[in-house]
Amino acid sequence: MLVKKRIKIFTLLMLMIFVVSSGFGCKWNPFKKNPASYDRVTLNYWGVWDSPEQLKAIMDDYNQSHPTISVKYKNFRYAEYERKLLEAWADDRGPDVFAIPSTWLKSYQHRIVPMPNTHKIPVYELQGSIKQELAVVLKNFKGLSPQDVKNQYVSVVYEDVILDNKVYALPYYLDTLATFYNIDLLTQAGIPEPMDDFFDLVEQAPRLTKATDSNRIIQSAVALGGTDNIPRFFDVFSSIMLQNGVEASGKNFNPLANTESSTRLVQAFNFYTDFARPGRASYSWNADATDALEMFASGRLAYMFGYSYHADQLRNRNLQFDWDIKNFPQTRGASGTKYYADYWVNVVSKKSNNIDAAWNFIQTTSAADKVSIYLEANKRPTALRALIDRQLNDYELATFASQVLTADNWYNGYNISLAEKFTAEIIDGLVSGELVMDQEATPVSLFVNKINQTYVPPNN
Repeated sequence: MLVKKRIKIFTLLMLMIFVVSSGFGCKWNPFKKNPASYDRVTLNYWGVWDSPEQLKAIMDDYNQSHPTISVKYKNFRYAEYERKLLEAWADDRGPDVFAIPSTWLKSYQHRIVPMPNTHKIPVYELQGSIKQELAVVLKNFKGLSPQDVKNQYVSVVYEDVILDNKVYALPYYLDTLATFYNIDLLTQAGIPEPMDDFFDLVEQAPRLTKATDSNRIIQSAVALGGTDNIPRFFDVFSSIMLQNGVEASGKNFNPLANTESSTRLVQAFNFYTDFARPGRASYSWNADATDALEMFASGRLAYMFGYSYHADQLRNRNLQFDWDIKNFPQTRGASGTKYYADYWVNVVSKKSNNIDAAWNFIQTTSAADKVSIYLEANKRPTALRALIDRQLNDYELATFASQVLTADNWYNGYNISLAEKFTAEIIDGLVSGELVMDQEATPVSLFVNKINQTYVPPNN
């Protein structure tokens, strides 16, 4: 009898296990939900520099963990991008999420929405005590506060993406200007080590520059002093300006507010343009020179300033000389170390019908554990404090990552393209002699007045 009783008990237990494990018990499982019970959402994501292949890993990861959300990415040529955005919005369509340069944020603020304090999103989650199953659960997510951004990201990001005490954007990466140098040219000139600061550069320039009697540049020490033939000349000049202590922040660009800042701005213009003025000791560049990237790749340029993507472009060319990268030079005697920041941010359109989902995508994929997928795959420097140390051990990223903590920028007006145009006009005018730096520093006053025109809000 005892044996029969034990057999019955065993049989009942096995039956119960079978019922639960086979799914018959799921109907009373309060956790398990069908993805079909939630509205499906398709997020359209637009960008420029990242190809679909470059974003595939991070997007696949997000799509797999969010059963009701599908993100589709489309990239455009930079020359057509803004026009495509404006055309789409005029027709009440366009992306939910789109990427813009950080310098566009102020001009686009009226077209985007800040991160909500909370958002509810269906996600996959393991549920169950006897048998764990993937269930679709509606979870409440807390958005990032301005303080969260300040704690997690490097300083320049906090300064850029917080508008009216709200989080309007988040980046995947943050690039910085660095120095590319030709080891072979330095060796041939008897220079054992690359420059550390701009004082070294001025001293080395005559030894590295070769020009004809008619001032045609055959070999150049450095790409400085020009505009059109120097990639990101505005960033290079801005770096020199900020390093020299020019007060350029605030709602208005007003470095002439005090005498010292005004003097330092004059010095920055003179220093930069001297490299393109025949007769100056540092003369090594002119408007007729080949584009700096091309000249460096051909082995005829000792120093070039650029970003991590320039390094990728050069590596793909299999250069026939030894070259390397080091930190951007500093101004000797300056207080503190400053580097120039360049990056794009992801934002959410006011036209989106799925604002919560769009911001969840940005917040989730920008977090350290997820964005590292993108950073590793594309060799981009991080904007997150938590990932800096990891990148310092990566040879290809170490120089750029070492600069992000003290990276900065200055332009916070409404039209960066126009600001760049005005800056080029002043530089080119000084080099050609059409503008002369008189005792009143007239070109600098003209520069400040022109830049301030771009700080006036447009009629949207």
